[in-house]
Amino acid sequence: MTIRTFWTLFLKILGIWLILSGLTVIPQFISAFAFFGENHQDNFFAAIYIIAILLLTVGLYFVVLKLLVFNSNWLIEKLKLDKGFQEEKLDLNITLKTVLTIATIVIGGLILVDALPMLCKQIFTFMLQKSVFREGPQFSWIIFYFIKALIGYLLMTNSKAVINYIDKKTENIEN
Repeated sequence: MTIRTFWTLFLKILGIWLILSGLTVIPQFISAFAFFGENHQDNFFAAIYIIAILLLTVGLYFVVLKLLVFNSNWLIEKLKLDKGFQEEKLDLNITLKTVLTIATIVIGGLILVDALPMLCKQIFTFMLQKSVFREGPQFSWIIFYFIKALIGYLLMTNSKAVINYIDKKTENIEN
């Protein structure tokens, strides 16, 4: 494995991890809308402010995704990450696809392990409130943690499809 391959692998894993851990930001912004009651002018400006911050945050996550996952070679060149090493090769006989597959499985497992206890807690809290399908902040968190656990599970079980998609997008960008 070359130094460049190591940095490519590291940046892609970091990008996937940042994007997946950043998914919790969007529901927090959306839950802020639950605090708006009547249509007052202050609430309108606060809603516009929250929407602007949400769009900025989502845009930043897309930039991180594009740079770290799909344009990692460009980033390595611009930051000169592969320069200044005495040896050009690292003695590891693992392909990039294998390491990315392992990393995707581990990240999916971490997401699942992170979401499952919170999902159980939210379901328990929901049952204690004796709310039957009431739309509220607690029910929305149940949906969020269920989707997060589902994403973690799907990442673990469909890691090859995710890696093939990343490779396909990377090849399209490099060509």
